[in-house]
Amino acid sequence: MSYVRTYYKNILMIFLGTFILSIPINGILVRYHLLSGGVTGIAMLLNLLFKWDMSLLVLVLNIPIFIIGYKFINKKFICLSLIGMLSFTVSLSLTKNIHIPTDDILVAVLLGGVLNGLGSGIVFRGSGSTGGMDIISKIMNKFFSLSMGSVGFGINIIIILLSGIFFGVDLSVYTLALMFISSQTTNYVVDGLNYKRTISIITNNQDEICEHIIHEVKRGVTILHGEGAYTKTPKAIITCTVGIREVAKIKEIVKQIDPNAFMTITETAQVFGSGFLRLNKMD
Repeated sequence: MSYVRTYYKNILMIFLGTFILSIPINGILVRYHLLSGGVTGIAMLLNLLFKWDMSLLVLVLNIPIFIIGYKFINKKFICLSLIGMLSFTVSLSLTKNIHIPTDDILVAVLLGGVLNGLGSGIVFRGSGSTGGMDIISKIMNKFFSLSMGSVGFGINIIIILLSGIFFGVDLSVYTLALMFISSQTTNYVVDGLNYKRTISIITNNQDEICEHIIHEVKRGVTILHGEGAYTKTPKAIITCTVGIREVAKIKEIVKQIDPNAFMTITETAQVFGSGFLRLNKMD
């Protein structure tokens, strides 16, 4: 029952996400000749140049992609993506005559990017997609070891160049800005605001540094035991995950105790476990 409930919840999220996604496309982007990314962006470009029906273009362009994808990648993902693509096609038809009243292109870029990213993020939270580039990216990743982000980025660069050719440099730059805002919004919707920093510290004063982090920052730490590849000497590696505001305090602790320590700080998108979100809260 839990699986069935999750499946229907995912479908509802896909329906909601695709409907939201269609609103800025018809209500803002087409009017200002701004393009979305992926197959949708190609459909928008053909619509603006030849006045072909955009919802039909999305459907037609996706047919060969889904046929290829069905043979090579996860069937569950393909099924949910098919639902997403069909829902998106219907939503584009339903919102064809929608109009969002704004006469400022900067407002159009900001609002369009946020709504576009919000819709995409909800679809991804529903474990689906609208087809197109998501399927192509998975296939390229599987057979050619190309990252999905790199494939999507490459296609979007082509769309931006085409935008510059047909609509001018200014609109191509606005399109680039819209894509960036959309991608950042999608990341926030998918990952939430659960961004943290993971810190790794290589030091000979591990006990003192750990004690200060535990008592002053109130965060747990883990000590890994390594070895210098060149010197062959044992090395202690302290690792901990903290909030962004706690990074400066840990840097100061390390600076005071061992200014020669080697420290790396990396961004961590999601953290679950003791002291953070519980695993059973994960979607």
